[in-house]
Amino acid sequence: MSKEIIPGGQSISIVILFIIGSSLFMGTSGESGNSIWIAIILAVLLAIPLMLIYARLHTLFPGKNLFDMLISVFGRVIGRVFSCLYIWYTLHLGSLVLRNFGEFSKTVVLTSTPMLAPMLIIGLLCIWVVNAGMEVVGRSSKFLLLFTFAVIVVVQLLSVPKYDYQHLKPLLHSGWGPVFSDVAGSFTFPFAEIVVFLGAFTVLPRKGSAARVLVSGVVIAGVIILGVSVRNLLVLGPEILSSLYFPSYVAVSRINVGDFLTRIEGSSAIVFITSLFIKTSLCLYVSCQGISRVFNLESYRSVVLQMGLIMVYMADFIYKDITQMQYFAYHIYKVYALPFQLFIPLLLWITAEITARRAGAREEPSP
Repeated sequence: MSKEIIPGGQSISIVILFIIGSSLFMGTSGESGNSIWIAIILAVLLAIPLMLIYARLHTLFPGKNLFDMLISVFGRVIGRVFSCLYIWYTLHLGSLVLRNFGEFSKTVVLTSTPMLAPMLIIGLLCIWVVNAGMEVVGRSSKFLLLFTFAVIVVVQLLSVPKYDYQHLKPLLHSGWGPVFSDVAGSFTFPFAEIVVFLGAFTVLPRKGSAARVLVSGVVIAGVIILGVSVRNLLVLGPEILSSLYFPSYVAVSRINVGDFLTRIEGSSAIVFITSLFIKTSLCLYVSCQGISRVFNLESYRSVVLQMGLIMVYMADFIYKDITQMQYFAYHIYKVYALPFQLFIPLLLWITAEITARRAGAREEPSP
């Protein structure tokens, strides 16, 4: 099987759509009320150094993905244990994203349809595209990103007449405590979730390209999430914003241009579906890559169907209801995800740097 390589522009598109994924509709953690935009900016600034650490791993291990790195640095036993943890994380994250879509369809769109039906449709589509290869995912993401940009820009412009700038006052009315809590929430969901992309590092075109892909993707996605969050705040206000499960859908539904251009929230729903499709596909691809590395399979494609169906089945029973989904996303996830997003990558990076320096010291000729 030939090695899959996708251009840098397509890689950036995957990163952007992966990050904005479900956060466009569910929003980010909102304990700080009208100061949420400060928390998002700080979360992006915190995520950039982490992206540089991820990119450094690509430089230290060119042509290897996350699972190859773990086994190479920590050995066959401990490396496989860490790999199994990341297989679980990517599988779980994909299930969480599918459940976000399932709850959205059940609550807003297809209220009389069993939630499993739309999740199964998206899951089968992800299985098909992942089985076709990451090159197909890359080409799809570049096209879908252009459509996403166009819809977001149009919706932002149409929302301007509904802005109430009084919703920005008073700034920091609850102090810095809720802001720092939202920084932690926004850092883990969605920005640091791009740790999943380390499992697809083999598709990057050359050594050193990861820094441009990750940093550019995080910054652009941060600007999009910031713009959408500020729009929701100005249209709805902090009190209404904190009480909604899908604030973006409600904010867009209030657009009314001369009693002629109304009910355009369907366009934003399409953006939500396209971005979560890319996010779920990447999670499925990386989990299958992990299975193939741990069990020494010839190709990850042999387990795509099984892992995809497991992901859909997990999404069906992972939460009891939408309230539990929102509580986990905003309160539990920020603690649950930190080992996968920060602690293990930091340990991997530090250990790899020490090993590389020792190897370089041995190769230096004696004076």
